[in-house]
Amino acid sequence: MSVVIYKRFVLLLITVMAVGYSTESAFAQTSPSVLYVPLIGITSVPDPLALPGGAGSVTYHYAVKNFLAEVALTRVDVVDDTCSSVAFAEGDDDGDFQLDYNETWRYTCTTELANTTQSTATATGTVNNITATHNAYATVVVGSDNPPPLVSIVNITKVAYPLSLPAEGGDIAFTYKVNNPGVVPLSDVTVTDDKCSAISSKLGDTNVNNLLDIDEVWIYTCSTRLTQTTTNTVNVTAFANGLQAVSDATITVEVDSPDFPNVGESASLRTTVWATLIGVLASLSLLLVFKKRKRR
Repeated sequence: MSVVIYKRFVLLLITVMAVGYSTESAFAQTSPSVLYVPLIGITSVPDPLALPGGAGSVTYHYAVKNFLAEVALTRVDVVDDTCSSVAFAEGDDDGDFQLDYNETWRYTCTTELANTTQSTATATGTVNNITATHNAYATVVVGSDNPPPLVSIVNITKVAYPLSLPAEGGDIAFTYKVNNPGVVPLSDVTVTDDKCSAISSKLGDTNVNNLLDIDEVWIYTCSTRLTQTTTNTVNVTAFANGLQAVSDATITVEVDSPDFPNVGESASLRTTVWATLIGVLASLSLLLVFKKRKRR
């Protein structure tokens, strides 16, 4: 193999790899599995909130919502790290085993508590082979009649567009959806993001009473410029019956590493691609050296 042929082969190999992965990236950006990112929310409310007389029985009530209007969530599941017998109660109105946008699925779980306990309930659901996860926290005070200062009786989810950025960074738009799957309206709703400060005013207060009613979804947006991979968290606070309701959601926007060309795939895949390319080039170099020595 001559040096000229070798160089042409290497150039062809690089071109094929770059074009192939760029084409797949373009397809992925228009794929429903990328555009329709599943968004699920869960709340957890214990009854009672406190056991002043000591150990006793507590029933947790969970409400699960689908924030994605375009498609239903499948394989919905709820688990609690404190209560193992979580059972579906109601909410699948059309009986299709899919969590639709206009449904609220409710679950319950009963357990015995001997000490003040904070529990974490986790809801999962799937759309287009992408799994959405959200946590809700609940605290039951044992041995005191003081209720916990915070409860998870509000939902917030967030999505970023675009989902990733090139190496030079760019503008990102975050969309937040706040929902009340409880039984009473929420007041004084406040949304804050630790990496994006210019949050818009709410949309979705359909009756203009400034209360987040149980049939409303309030939408907020925020735009910022990112130059490196960033994980940010949005928090929501609200009030109901003298208790402060809280929820949060976290998302990571990846900015491509400047060390590699942007071929539209994850960092691990890009590393694999270049490692393979380097291996091929090394093999060709050894072959060329071997043939030169053989001619001598």
